[in-house]
Amino acid sequence: MIYLFSGLLSGGILTAICWPLFAKHDSLESTILEETQWDLLQRKKDVILGNIQDLDFEYKCGKLSEEDYKLSREEMVAEVALVLDRIDGIESSQDLDALIRTEVSARKERVAGSRVCSSCGQRNSPQNKFCADCGTNLE
Repeated sequence: MIYLFSGLLSGGILTAICWPLFAKHDSLESTILEETQWDLLQRKKDVILGNIQDLDFEYKCGKLSEEDYKLSREEMVAEVALVLDRIDGIESSQDLDALIRTEVSARKERVAGSRVCSSCGQRNSPQNKFCADCGTNLE
């Protein structure tokens, strides 16, 4: 009996501690923290440049033949050039203020399209049939 009680108590405490890690929040703050296309391209650029540095290091250590090194480096340089062109296209096609206004309006539309629970007031995504917070039927 004590083992059962201890197990239930431990499970409850573990659930209470881990719940915030797995709970999905559809609030305005979490929407603002989403990455834009520009952010994703910047991250991709950083990853490719890091890969080029690793490739250079492996070549200097003698792990790659000169033929493999040149071929791989050319592919990576071409890929980073494409990413940089896309970044420049985003930055030059619109001024940054217009880009910010576009992102803000797109995120507001996503938040506005959400359903509000009549019971607890929690915002839910449009595809939810039940409230993610209290379980009330949204239809």
